Amino acid sequence: MLVLRKGGEFTDRQISKYLFTGLICFAFAIMAMVATRYIEIPLVGLLVVGLAISAFKANFRRWGNWQAGKRGELAVTDPLTSLSNDYVVLNDLTLPDGKGNVDHLVIGPDAVFVLETKNYAGRVKCLGDNWYVNGNPVKSLSRQAKSNAMAVRSNLARVFSDHGRRLPFVVAVLVFVNRRGGLHLNNPVIPVLKSKDVAEFIRSYGSGHSDPGFSPELKRAMVHHLHMLQRLAA
Repeated sequence: MLVLRKGGEFTDRQISKYLFTGLICFAFAIMAMVATRYIEIPLVGLLVVGLAISAFKANFRRWGNWQAGKRGELAVTDPLTSLSNDYVVLNDLTLPDGKGNVDHLVIGPDAVFVLETKNYAGRVKCLGDNWYVNGNPVKSLSRQAKSNAMAVRSNLARVFSDHGRRLPFVVAVLVFVNRRGGLHLNNPVIPVLKSKDVAEFIRSYGSGHSDPGFSPELKRAMVHHLHMLQRLAA
């Protein structure tokens, strides 16, 4: 496996943003508590303190979610190392125009995969395109993965056109990395895997297909184009 983009920049920026904002909210809450002693309407000061503490909790929660997401992304990298050098991996791709963030993109001999990593600790249930965590509905994880795959396919269209090749289907895959979380699937619309199974799925995908495969030149063009997109998305 050739890792041509280590990634992590987008996730690290989100972690830093929510940590910094949370600390600012906490400091503001402390200052508001002190100021409450010296204002004529202490109720207003207490209201400000409550709002600042609420904002601190919200940012701290988002910081924790992004931290868990980063651990999840790293947990997928290890299984992918078993792939041969016929595969190219690019991590943490940000697509231009706010079209999405791709955790892992794998270019194989004749297929492209977009891996969406999830690190839920609770019970996760899938009913087709609908998803629930601990019994509560959440934004569709499969639609998110499919949207990222479609965005990648759209951004690669020109590369394949320049090489006189038909634009391939980009395979969207959901990968769950937390072994403690329960996963219950009912008619998922895209492949849903545990991290330990992802490399074998990628290796076996496309076996028996009649597609002639990607030439080295086409692979290099895809990688170059995706790297150029990072500058546009920055």
